[in-house]
Amino acid sequence: MVKQSNPALHEEPRHLPAPIIPLKQEESLLDWLHSTGRLVSYPSVDFYYEDEGEEEEEYVADMVDEFDFPAEEVEDLEE
Repeated sequence: MVKQSNPALHEEPRHLPAPIIPLKQEESLLDWLHSTGRLVSYPSVDFYYEDEGEEEEEYVADMVDEFDFPAEEVEDLEE
């Protein structure tokens, strides 16, 4: 039988506790992204809801006018 050498794979005796793998003291993923220039903060955008509200009110007013039925037609629909 040919034994291949692979340092990533090895056997430990069953009756002995497994060795603890030491942690690598590397920087975090966020730190790495920031240091390589891949983590970029976006500038905040000011959005004014007041401008949108006026347009929406005009649109709603136009829609209400389209469906404004005379009182006689409403009475006919109720019967």
